[in-house]
Amino acid sequence: MENYANEFRMNLKFYREQKGWSQAELTIQANSSNGQIGNVEAGKASPSIDLVFRIAEALSIHPADLFLRDASKAQNRELFSKYHELLLNCEHLPECHQNTVNQLVKSLAESGNNTEYKTSHK
Repeated sequence: MENYANEFRMNLKFYREQKGWSQAELTIQANSSNGQIGNVEAGKASPSIDLVFRIAEALSIHPADLFLRDASKAQNRELFSKYHELLLNCEHLPECHQNTVNQLVKSLAESGNNTEYKTSHK
């Protein structure tokens, strides 16, 4: 059970940081009490189901996303899939245009720190 709590805390922090929010900002947006988000992230407190729903709503995510195993990797796999689909859809273009699209996709992957893409695609 502790593993699930750790994953929840990591995902909470991941999605909060993805928004560029501090713990204090999420506290405001989720209508939470002072220090509650920090205590949840630190593993000092467990959120109520109501707080989980308010956090998810504030972060504009589905509550289940907070319980996914390592959401950051799931996001990278989804992004990789979209990059791959884009490259496949460009196969009908002339080679010079394919190279341009490939370079653009590589730049996007690198700017997003998508290491899975960088290591699995030439």
